[in-house]
Amino acid sequence: MFFIKTLILCTGISLGLFQNSAPATGQQNPQGPPPSATNPITASPKESKVPDNSVGPTQTVITVHGLCETPADPASCNKVITREAFEKLMNALNPSGQAISPKGRQNLAQTYAEYLAFEKAARGAGIEDTPEFHEVMDWVRLRTIADLYRRSLQEKFRTPSPEEIDAYYKQHLASFERVKLARILVPRENVSSADKTEFDKKALAAAHAARQRAAQGEDPEQVQKQVYSSLDLNNPPPTDLGNYGRANFTEKEGAEVFSLKAGEVSQVEIEPKSYVIYKVISRETLPEEQVKTEISRDISQQKFKDAFKAITDSAHPDFNEQYFGPGIAAPAAIAPVLPARPPSH
Repeated sequence: MFFIKTLILCTGISLGLFQNSAPATGQQNPQGPPPSATNPITASPKESKVPDNSVGPTQTVITVHGLCETPADPASCNKVITREAFEKLMNALNPSGQAISPKGRQNLAQTYAEYLAFEKAARGAGIEDTPEFHEVMDWVRLRTIADLYRRSLQEKFRTPSPEEIDAYYKQHLASFERVKLARILVPRENVSSADKTEFDKKALAAAHAARQRAAQGEDPEQVQKQVYSSLDLNNPPPTDLGNYGRANFTEKEGAEVFSLKAGEVSQVEIEPKSYVIYKVISRETLPEEQVKTEISRDISQQKFKDAFKAITDSAHPDFNEQYFGPGIAAPAAIAPVLPARPPSH
């Protein structure tokens, strides 16, 4: 039984137990279930009848017949799975708690029954006595206990305390500042221009003139249109960028933009394909209540990363480069995904 549950736990997600598969064993693709455009985890319940909640925890939901090697004891030929046992397995395979469609439940039940049939056949063939089986089970045990411990860490750090959230907010107050920006963009290239260097000089002059006009209070949108017109360019981009935080900029640009007061204009920023001028329309600091979910997620992820690093740093592997070749090392930490910068063109 441990063999079956462990294999389902470690291979179930990758095999798509909650995804569409052929309804009958004989029709299934031996390489795995066919791809489907519909994800049954979130698919409409109309695919199948919704499970009856009147079925009690100890009532049977699956009975697999014919599992004994000899028919001497017919009772031993049947494997009975209760609702409680089935849902424990289903929950173990679904740690994120996603809603599972009726079709997903059916697929898991069908796969469970098939694995039990394969277990019977494998035992009859002596698979459990092979060295390969024991090696695989050692690896499965390691991977399973690591995965389950990772889940336990994620759950442990899932909900930071209100005091932690408040302290984080005050410590990182600058990261919750937002500026509403207008941008004037001056392209440095024109495909119809024969002399690229000369056009670049003209564009730079136009950018400085545009900055001066924007600083004097002219509407950035009108300035943008006139810049394009003076450079014989069509389709000027909109100037309203919306709200941005420091993480959306390079360190240099962010330092300048967030040093400006409402109504003030940045210097001409030089980018590879354009000159850019930012005007701050307004500034605000997001209230703690509004960013509480984001802070909670950041604290949770950081605690998990710290715990994960402490565990992996506690073991120090040495690899034989003569065997593995040069360059083998422990897995590097995953870099955080930062918000995108304002588009420059």
